[in-house]
Amino acid sequence: MVMVRWMFAASALLASLSGGELDFGTATVGLYVVDSRTGKVLLEQGCNQSLVPASCMKVVTTGAALELLGPNMRFETRLVYDGAIEKGLLKGNLCIVGGGDPTLGSERFGGSWQQQIASWCDAVEKAGIREIEGEVIGDDSRWERAMAPTGWGWEDIGNYYGAGASALSFHENSYSLFFRPAAEVGEMATVLRLEPTVPGLFLESEVGTGPVGSGDRACIYGSEYALLQRVRGTIPAGVSEFSIRGAIPDPASTAALLLKQALEARGIQVVHRSFSHQQNSTVLHTTYSPPLAKILYWTNRRSINLYAEHLLKRMGEQQLGEGSTRAGIEAVTQFWRSKGIDLTGFRMEDGSGLSRTNLISAKQLVAILCKMKESSHFPLFLETLPEKKELFRLKPGGMKLVGGYAGYGGDLVFAVLVNNTQDPRPSEKLDRFLAKLVNIIISDHSQETDQ
Repeated sequence: MVMVRWMFAASALLASLSGGELDFGTATVGLYVVDSRTGKVLLEQGCNQSLVPASCMKVVTTGAALELLGPNMRFETRLVYDGAIEKGLLKGNLCIVGGGDPTLGSERFGGSWQQQIASWCDAVEKAGIREIEGEVIGDDSRWERAMAPTGWGWEDIGNYYGAGASALSFHENSYSLFFRPAAEVGEMATVLRLEPTVPGLFLESEVGTGPVGSGDRACIYGSEYALLQRVRGTIPAGVSEFSIRGAIPDPASTAALLLKQALEARGIQVVHRSFSHQQNSTVLHTTYSPPLAKILYWTNRRSINLYAEHLLKRMGEQQLGEGSTRAGIEAVTQFWRSKGIDLTGFRMEDGSGLSRTNLISAKQLVAILCKMKESSHFPLFLETLPEKKELFRLKPGGMKLVGGYAGYGGDLVFAVLVNNTQDPRPSEKLDRFLAKLVNIIISDHSQETDQ
């Protein structure tokens, strides 16, 4: 009787997606819901269609990372010098050697970029260095030179959420750009400052003043390693200042220049002289990232694209000896195939879901989530997923024309993806869908209790 009641309620829910109150019109919908206890399919509609997942792709990346890298893996960043120290003079280079840490200089774990720079300065002073006859270098050579995956949009890569992964990332490869709005709507806003300072960055601003309460409608256009960036759009009137966040185009050089400035502020002069960087360097300081489990928490809870891309390159490095997006995709694909996942129609272009050429079906997402439920790491993985509605832990995904959810509801494992929707707020309909699914689960559980 319980299954009969479920199927009746499920049929009504499917009807609401096809011509009912939750109808997405001409959009493409992929839906798949299974009972993880029995493996029985409870709901399906377009479940085999290859669809753009947006940030739902992160469950594919983070699940593989937890299994391949382990919850306790930490990234390392080393501050080293080559050459020799003679009476306080370092005749050689001071170098920050990146190890792929996406959290270096981040404020999410109780620190700050200023504290990270200060710890490096402290290490230099402790070594007795009072002058440097050489260069302060940011070494990002451990991974590929390209930071952003191919296929990322022009409107994305200059902004903080489109910052690419570097072997030496710093402050999540982002800066805050502060404006003062004009007195009148339509007039140009004034650029005030950058935090942190990005040495050499030149911004051409065409940002105007929008209506009070209009929010952030500004976009930064620029590519990696390019020091000329353009800012267009509006910020709201009625505030003393307003900030937007951009992507640091060359994080390794920025970290090195910020360190150089901090050293000189302490009276440690850097006299530029060309020395070739030596491999037999002396380590002054090692910075360790938080364990992977904590990085995964922020990757999924706050949907941080940069973290997902770092995890992808780290898996490529570990599994195939190459810190690149290409190798990471191959490592992840091989891993899920080894778990028996049918990846027909699957296409992975990045680890975060920002690319619009990623493709996955609702059924494949559910299969991956079911495999994670069998893992000994499942409690850690589940904790990384945001809570949504009663009983649900899930990863949302959304961008223009795309919306979706993938996750768990009690014993249910589900995914729903909507593509090419003209609905301006697809998440609202998806939330109503989840609310109806919750009601079915609660009713089902209560009926089982009464039996």
